[in-house]
Amino acid sequence: MANSIPGPDGGTAPDRGSPPRMPRWVKTAVIVVGVLLLLFALIRITGLGGEHGPGRHLPTGSGVSEQQGGA
Repeated sequence: MANSIPGPDGGTAPDRGSPPRMPRWVKTAVIVVGVLLLLFALIRITGLGGEHGPGRHLPTGSGVSEQQGGA
């Protein structure tokens, strides 16, 4: 290492000029998570995802309140 600075014990200390760079996989993961969060927020704000809940999978007209009616 040409830019090494001799340490107090005669060895070489690492160059303290710049911090280590972020690995490429970390940058990629941050970008992917950010895009997914933005997409989720867009779907929630615009309502494009539709209604969610247990009643979504039941046929129309067969709600829980009708099945428990007392007659």
